[in-house]
Amino acid sequence: MEDTEDIAIVQAQAPFDDHNGDIILRSANGVEFHVFKLILLLVSPVFKDMFTLPQNDSQSDVPSIPVINVTESSATLESLLLLCYPATTPTFGSLDDAKVVMKAASKYDMQMALSRAGDLAMAQFLPTHFLELYALSCRFGWSHHAQTAATRALEIKDLGRPSSMFNGMREITALDYHRLLEYHRKCGIAAQAVGGSLSWLGSSYRHMQMWRECICRGGMGIVILQADFGNMKVASWFHELYSM
Repeated sequence: MEDTEDIAIVQAQAPFDDHNGDIILRSANGVEFHVFKLILLLVSPVFKDMFTLPQNDSQSDVPSIPVINVTESSATLESLLLLCYPATTPTFGSLDDAKVVMKAASKYDMQMALSRAGDLAMAQFLPTHFLELYALSCRFGWSHHAQTAATRALEIKDLGRPSSMFNGMREITALDYHRLLEYHRKCGIAAQAVGGSLSWLGSSYRHMQMWRECICRGGMGIVILQADFGNMKVASWFHELYSM
């Protein structure tokens, strides 16, 4: 890490400029975050152990407040602390920014912050980065997020071919990638089977709108033979859709 003596020390913005805080975290680029030790004790076993070590009070302009130098940039540290503080939420500029924060949360064993970072990344980047988010979710054990991302991955018809390589491939195990491809294959088989069977409709199928012809169109409906239900009279619009 760069020597902090060669860096101009500045104060972080709110809410980390509160001098009532009892400890200072100084980022790699010299930004000081005034925080409350109790919060860090609750969210991070690593910081809890760190606080048991002797601190050099002379590093701070306020002699009674210990300073801990960390290797994270001020942007990463701010997002990480916002994830730990109540009623505060960061916004990630990119998925790469979110990954850096997740790495820091893992480093300090901040499981709550890590989980929140995952939720925010899913909310912000799922539409465009679902494969990378699937890899991240598998890495951190977020099964619910992995399922959501895998479902979005069904949009890729050629998943598994060389052309479908994605940025997060280096972060995923062969087993998790195999599970994604197997899920994709089984969903494809299920989708193909829909046209040949109406069993997925369940017992309430006779009350659905597809069996009724719109009166305003003067239609009488069309009779089709279906293996699951025998001869059925369906609306012409459904027959056209079903026959595509």
